[in-house]
Amino acid sequence: MPALVLSLTGALVLGGILWVIIGTRFKFAKDSTQNDILNFLVYFVASLAIMLPVVIFIIA
Repeated sequence: MPALVLSLTGALVLGGILWVIIGTRFKFAKDSTQNDILNFLVYFVASLAIMLPVVIFIIA
């Protein structure tokens, strides 16, 4: 359970940092607010795919 919480928190932070640095590269929606949210979700899922193995195999 702590590994899951740490993975989600790390992915949230890393996804936010990626969104700030990279910005909205993908055009998923016409509305800019919805497009920003969808871009953040893509960065979050990509970060989660990286953070989960890092937390489980390296930190734990």
